[in-house]
Amino acid sequence: MDAWRWLDLGRVDGVTMVNVFVAVAGPVGRGASPPTVLVLHPEAPFANVGFHQEVEREIDLDHCRAHGIPVTRRVVGGGAILDGPWEHDYMVIVPQGAPGTQEGVEAFYDRYLRPVRATLQRLGVSASRAGVNDLAVNGRKISANGAMTLDGSWVLVGDILLDLDVDAMSRVLRVPDEKFRGKLARGMEDWLTSVRRETGKVPSREEVSRMLREELGREFSVELRDGSLSPEETERLARLREERSRDAWTFQKDAAHPRFRSRDPSPGGRRVKISRDVYLGRADHKAGKLLRVTLLARKEEILEVEISGDFFTLPFDGRIAELERRLVGTRLAPEPLGGVLDSWLNESKVRLVGISREDLLKTILAAGRDTEGPPASRGPPDPT
Repeated sequence: MDAWRWLDLGRVDGVTMVNVFVAVAGPVGRGASPPTVLVLHPEAPFANVGFHQEVEREIDLDHCRAHGIPVTRRVVGGGAILDGPWEHDYMVIVPQGAPGTQEGVEAFYDRYLRPVRATLQRLGVSASRAGVNDLAVNGRKISANGAMTLDGSWVLVGDILLDLDVDAMSRVLRVPDEKFRGKLARGMEDWLTSVRRETGKVPSREEVSRMLREELGREFSVELRDGSLSPEETERLARLREERSRDAWTFQKDAAHPRFRSRDPSPGGRRVKISRDVYLGRADHKAGKLLRVTLLARKEEILEVEISGDFFTLPFDGRIAELERRLVGTRLAPEPLGGVLDSWLNESKVRLVGISREDLLKTILAAGRDTEGPPASRGPPDPT
């Protein structure tokens, strides 16, 4: 029987949590370390922002600073959330070619979430797939997951909500006003659930880990042996912790387009005129995941564009920034935009999860339009 490594890291801080699998992926990918499963949980709450998201749009930074809540950026996509001691987290890192990695990301999710579903079933919770990457009970999410390819490995990162702190979770997210925040908290009650809510009790972490370990072993016909981080992995994790605790990492998406921070269109896709024929526009589009496009344009030509949201890309790094650069100078019309998107998809080999090529095209075009009319350049002349 093949053997995988089992690492129970216990309580960790936020920077460790979002980077430990990054430190492990390379050694696993080249065979220096065996396939690895990590179980761990946050020692304290921290705001966790998806790789393609803008921190200042998603997180109430004043609240976080006032309450000493750290803010981190992960390399996995998805949405901003407050992680905390109410969850039990797992990370599965296997080399390319391992069972379940040959048929794409959706098949990977399907195979690697089976042991999580089986664990929940043993805890008395009947969960099913919800969307691409989550598990839910009667429409309420109980397990959020993200997958990626990294340094020759496939990685699944996820959690089981043992309990919930909806008030704390709603407080860290940026919202227009307190009335909206109240609606958000009530919505979270409807959208999320936990083992406590479903069964009336919180199982011990030891029990959850034991069940997950048994189900992973059964699903993949492997033995999970206790282990520890290698010296290489320990050193790499220390470097990542140092680098990714800095604002340059956390606020990289915000800093990439400083002009968009100083003057922002209101929600809903409306434009802000900057001069006679230059405007800033934004459009949000909810596909499988949220896609947000902010652009600066002169007449029909893109001068600068930012693409953000809680979608996923495989690989995670650099591909969206490359697309943003390619779009500069492109005319805001379906044919030229579609040509840029097609060449980018073909050459970069990126896989989009939660959005599609059509979603990108539609949202870029929408960012260049008035809320009630065609693109600005096709409207009446500006009287100024």
